[in-house]
Amino acid sequence: MLLKKNKAEFLNCNLAGFGHTEGYALLDRMHAGDRLRMVREEDNKHDHDAIALFYIPEQQLPANIDTHILQISSQGETQVIDELTTAEPAANGKSKSQRKTLEAVHVGYIPTSSNTQLAMFMDYGHQGIFECVITSINKEVHPNQQVQIRVNLLRKKGE
Repeated sequence: MLLKKNKAEFLNCNLAGFGHTEGYALLDRMHAGDRLRMVREEDNKHDHDAIALFYIPEQQLPANIDTHILQISSQGETQVIDELTTAEPAANGKSKSQRKTLEAVHVGYIPTSSNTQLAMFMDYGHQGIFECVITSINKEVHPNQQVQIRVNLLRKKGE
């Protein structure tokens, strides 16, 4: 019998630019298994395939969170990149929707040498089939090699 996996590795690399972002201050709070949010930056002047990575500090996440509103602040402007809701059980047993805004911290990028195909998928509206996860952290090496990440291709629900 063939085992069906819920995800397959798409990309495995170091988190690029980590030492040049606010994320470096969060190094002691980040752990292997933490998810990073991928955001396309089509207008990035250094790389037209740029994919920024954001970390949501764990203490901000409610235990029952399904989805969330994620705001990213840069250069004095706040940009909402997700408009989703949390599902909380109400007193009558039904779920009620509640909007919650979470602050995300920019921690780096998918490396330029590895982002072309992923950027193309995201540009064509397929961001939801990927997840980005921290696989390891090594504080003893250069900042550009401290955080190892993996981008997984997710199986469609119901398959």
